[in-house]
Amino acid sequence: MSKSLTPNVPREVATLRTLRIAKHFPFFLAVAEEQNLHRAAERLNIAQSALSRRIADLERELGDVELFERQARGVAITPAGQTLAKDVRRILLSIEEARRNVRRIADGDLGTLRVAFSEAMLRRPVLPAVLREFRALYPAVELRAFPLTSDAQRSRLLADEIDVAFVIDEATDVDQFDRLHVGQDRFMLALPADHPLAALPSVRLSDIASEPLLWPARHMSPRLFDRMIAAFDARGVSPNIAVEVAAVDIAYELAAAGIGLGIITAARADRTPANIVLRELVDLDLPLPLSMLWPKGSASPLIARFIELVQQRLAEEA
Repeated sequence: MSKSLTPNVPREVATLRTLRIAKHFPFFLAVAEEQNLHRAAERLNIAQSALSRRIADLERELGDVELFERQARGVAITPAGQTLAKDVRRILLSIEEARRNVRRIADGDLGTLRVAFSEAMLRRPVLPAVLREFRALYPAVELRAFPLTSDAQRSRLLADEIDVAFVIDEATDVDQFDRLHVGQDRFMLALPADHPLAALPSVRLSDIASEPLLWPARHMSPRLFDRMIAAFDARGVSPNIAVEVAAVDIAYELAAAGIGLGIITAARADRTPANIVLRELVDLDLPLPLSMLWPKGSASPLIARFIELVQQRLAEEA
């Protein structure tokens, strides 16, 4: 349990006393450094009598502590005054540091940016490139990364637990977030290179009606799971779901082992195992637009700078 700054003194009173003391610091420090009231008054551009009153007021606020010994040719700082001078310099430096930090946060040069993304987005070139560039440009910003499903990202964005989300876009949340379209994904079929369907240039849903399938896990994204079932139903196909998988790499391994054919997103030919081939599912009508989301009307300079980098990278790839 923390203790109050001054025993038996209400916090409000202690705060007011602190403010009354602090307003005298510049005057005290000038006298401490000049060791002469006249020179200190000239430096501060005030009357010597006004400066003397300031020092007297400070001594009284501190409990009638003598900070200077008056001498014929000036003043000599007391041990108590020397200790206060050291503390005042430290306090003023910390205030200046706070000012600079506030300015840097306002300018987007300092703070924390929390970025979440789905597996589909991490496998696209734009996100890793932007993360690297952001770190290089703003090394003082703490960049936190969260691999999450699209549904989890939306929930955490609404709860102010992340700042930016890369998701499979949904038409139902246009009023909740600002967004930037960053690409389009699609489902592909991952199958062993020696599977009979691998000989076809593309595959239809009817071709895999009796095949065991490796299906994106329902607990990862219930809405996407239901949309996939509906898309199969629309083609008169009831999917034979053998295993629900949580990641593309798992689907690759299980497909290679002959457990089933993988229905996957975020597929890249250059990252596909040698014993696995990818085929387009030509009649799976399930578009997967990818968007970056952030809080509606956000004024965060960090988010603004991140958005700018994403826009630049997308323009370069166009």
